[in-house]
Amino acid sequence: MTATGALGRAAGDVGLERPSIAGRLLGLGSVFGKSIRDARRITIGLGLLYAIIIIVIGSQIAAEFDTAAKRQLMAAQLQALPAIFQGMLGPAIGIETLGGFISWRALNFVPVLYGVWSIVALAGTLAGELARGSLDVVASTPLVRRRLAVEKVLAYLVLLAITVAIIGVAIAATTNAFATLPGDAVAVGAVAAHMAWLYLMILLPGAAAFAAAPFVGRGGALGVGAVVLFASFVVASYADSVPLFDAIRGASYFELTNGHRPMAGTWDWPAIGTLALVTAGLLVAGIEAFTRRDLLVPSGSRIPVPRIRLWVRGPFTRGLGERFPAALVWGAFLGLFGLVLASSADEFVAQLSKIPQMVEMIARFFPDADFLSTAGFLQLAFFEDGVIIIGLAAAAFVGGWASDEGERRLEVVLAAPIGRFAWALRSAAAVLAAIAVTTAVMALAVAAGTVLQGDDPTGPAVGISILGLYGMALAGIGLAVGGLVRPGHAGPVTLAVGLGSYIFNLVGTILEWPDAILDIAPQRHLGQPMLGNIDEAGLLILGTLAVGGVVLCALGIRRRDIGR
Repeated sequence: MTATGALGRAAGDVGLERPSIAGRLLGLGSVFGKSIRDARRITIGLGLLYAIIIIVIGSQIAAEFDTAAKRQLMAAQLQALPAIFQGMLGPAIGIETLGGFISWRALNFVPVLYGVWSIVALAGTLAGELARGSLDVVASTPLVRRRLAVEKVLAYLVLLAITVAIIGVAIAATTNAFATLPGDAVAVGAVAAHMAWLYLMILLPGAAAFAAAPFVGRGGALGVGAVVLFASFVVASYADSVPLFDAIRGASYFELTNGHRPMAGTWDWPAIGTLALVTAGLLVAGIEAFTRRDLLVPSGSRIPVPRIRLWVRGPFTRGLGERFPAALVWGAFLGLFGLVLASSADEFVAQLSKIPQMVEMIARFFPDADFLSTAGFLQLAFFEDGVIIIGLAAAAFVGGWASDEGERRLEVVLAAPIGRFAWALRSAAAVLAAIAVTTAVMALAVAAGTVLQGDDPTGPAVGISILGLYGMALAGIGLAVGGLVRPGHAGPVTLAVGLGSYIFNLVGTILEWPDAILDIAPQRHLGQPMLGNIDEAGLLILGTLAVGGVVLCALGIRRRDIGR
C-alpha cells in the first residue's frame, strides 16, 4: 500500500493515473497520506480525551473557587504539600489563576501519559515495518529510502500536532468561558506557547526511540524511549528529596523546562529551543541511520536459547515471556507512583482538609466516601488515574498478542502440531497473566507505602487487584475482537473501550445521568475498593469479560482465515 506514492512519481512514464492532492495528504497516494490515514482515529481520540478532562476540571475549579480569597487560600495550601508530592505534579506556578491550575493539575502529567504513545509510534514506524518485511517491497520502488523515512516522520509530527491542537483549543475555550476572576482568561499566544512545550515534551522520548531503532530494533528502541521518559520524570520529581537525583537533575528534560509555563505567566524560550534542537537532532539521526543501514532486523548477535528454556515451553510461556519485561516496567512505573502517593498521604490529607471548597468538590464525585484517609486518598489520587494507565498497558499487551498474526508469525507457529483453538486460548491467557504480573508489582509497592504510613495495606492491595481485573476485562474485549474480526482491531478497541469508559463515566457523573445509563461503562463496576466498598456483581461482570473474551478469541480464530 505504501508503494502507491512511489508509483505516482513514475506515472508519467508508465501511463498510470497520478494520485490526487487529497490522496497524497490523507489517503493512499503517498507514504505520508497513508500514515495519516492509518492513525487518524487514535490521534483525534487522544486529543478529545484530554480536552474533555480539561473542560471538566476548569468548570469545577471556576465554580468552587469563585473569589480571590478562596483562590489564594487554595494556592497557599497546595503549595504547602510535601516536596515529594509536588515533584510528581511539577512546580505549582500561578495556581491561583485558572490557567495556572489547569497547567499544574491537568497538563504536567500529560508528557508521561502521551509520551508512551510517542515511543510506541516512533519506535515502530520503520523498525516495525522492517520486522514485518513490508519495507522490502516499498524499497524496491523508485521511492528513495530517505524520502520514505522523512514522510513517515512528518506524518507523526502532523498527527501529534493535531492531538496537541485539540487540547489547546479546549484550554483556550475553557479558560475564557469559565473565567470568573482577573487573570483567569489566558491569551491565545500563551496557550500556543504552552502547547509548544507540551508538543516537544511528548515528542522527545519518541525521537530517542526512533534514533535507536535502526541499531537495536523495535523492542530495544521501546526500552530506550521508556528509559529516557521515565528516568527523566523520576529524576525531576524526586530531585528535592533524593540527593543522588539532585546531583543529576540537569540531565532531565522535565527539569530543563520547569520554568516554561506560559499559561501560568512564566516563559523560558531558551530551554524550549534547546529541547527542540535535541529532538530534531534525534529525528535526523534516526532518518540517516535508516538510510545508511541494510534493511535487516537488527539483533546484535546470535540470540542464545536460555538453558532453563522457561519462555519456550509453549504458546502460554512464549506469550508471557515476550510481555514479561513490559509488564515489569508498567508495574514498576505505576507502583512507584503509588508508593510515593501512599507514603505522603497523611501530609496531603492534612492540607486538603483545610480547603473546604476542594473537599466539597471531591465529595461531589465520591459521595459517602471517607477520602480524608490514606485509603481514601489512594482511591482519589491513584486509583482513578490508574484506571487510565492500566487501560494503556492492556492495549499494549493485546497489541503485542495481535502482532503474531499481523506480522505473519502465526502461519509458521500453526504449522507445528498444535490446533488453532489451543494456541489462541493459551496465548490469549498469557496476556491476562502479563496484566497479573503488572498488578502484583503495583500491589507490592502500594502496600509498602501504606505500611510506611502505619496503616493496614490490605485495602489498597485489594483495590490494586481489582484494578488488575479491570485491565483483564478490557484485554478480554480486545482479544475477542481480535479473534472474531481481525487482529489489527484488537489493540485499538482495547484502548478505545478503556478511554471511552473513563470519559463516559466522568462526563455522565458531572451531568448527573441516570445510573442505568452510566452502568454501561465497565469502569462503573469497580466500586471503591481502596475504601473497602467492593462491587461483587461488578467483579463477576469483569471476570466474565476477561474469561469470556479469551474463549471468544479462541472460537473466532478456529473458525476464520488467518491473516485476514
